[in-house]
Amino acid sequence: KNGKLKIISFYAKKARGAMARYLIENKANSVNDLLEFSNDGYSYSESESQKSNSPVFIR
Repeated sequence: KNGKLKIISFYAKKARGAMARYLIENKANSVNDLLEFSNDGYSYSESESQKSNSPVFIR
C-alpha cells in the first residue's frame, strides 16, 4: 500500500507453514537453503531484505 509492503496475517501463516514444509522436505541446514525457498508465489527479495536486515519473502 502506497509503495510499502503489507503483511496479511492469513497469507503469512500459510507461507510459514509452506516454508517449514520446504525446509523439512529438503533437509535444509544453511541460510542459503532457506533463501532458495520459492513456493506459493513467494520468493526471496534481496532488496527488501537489505532494508529490514532480515530475510524478506514477497509474492
